[in-house]
Amino acid sequence: MPAIEPVQMALPVTLPDDETFASYFGGENSLEVSHLKNAFKSLATTFQYTYLCGLGDSGKSHLLYATCIHAQEHGLSTMLLSMREVIDFGPIVLDGLDTLDVLCIDDVHLVAGNDAWEKALFNFFNRFNEPGKCLVVTADLLPDMLNISLPDLESRLKWGTTFQIRSMSDDDKAEALVKRANMRGLELSDECARFLLTRLSRDMRALLDVLDKLDHASMAAQRKLTIPFIKSSLKL
Repeated sequence: MPAIEPVQMALPVTLPDDETFASYFGGENSLEVSHLKNAFKSLATTFQYTYLCGLGDSGKSHLLYATCIHAQEHGLSTMLLSMREVIDFGPIVLDGLDTLDVLCIDDVHLVAGNDAWEKALFNFFNRFNEPGKCLVVTADLLPDMLNISLPDLESRLKWGTTFQIRSMSDDDKAEALVKRANMRGLELSDECARFLLTRLSRDMRALLDVLDKLDHASMAAQRKLTIPFIKSSLKL
């Protein structure tokens, strides 16, 4: 079977607050963002590998999108590989990806105990490990807590710089919603942000989807975001 040709990840470019370093809730000056940005500065002469771990709503997936966008802005080929979406297709999805400049792999913990995937990822690490390449991996736990069966893969996962990212608190989520709204030119008060948190799912991705709906509703109605307007728009 012929190798799969790598393609650049299709990213939305119409919204000013895409998943970028600027919109990351931890801020552009956070240690993890500063590290990822600096990794590109020495990419020409070294292999850059970063491991991000954290539970749900920690923002680690956001950092992968931001890394890919940053890479594209620098003219580098890139892809974000979600293990949750591709694991059932088998390790063949890795074929040809070593030609990319930057690869981000989300939720690598899902391969734990899957012999075929573990071996394939180990071999991919070895092929990708060369100057000019950047690999960023996320998981929910540290490498030695993932129950990886292949010791060599566990060792590879420990190679790079590791960041443990805490989950977002409700205060963090409210602040992030206000910030993302402001980046769209949309005024969202702290009171409205907290109302959304009390009435809707606290999943950050779901909250951002709701913010997108409110943005469109606000523009269509030429109304500011108030709690009564939010209730009416979302039928709460």
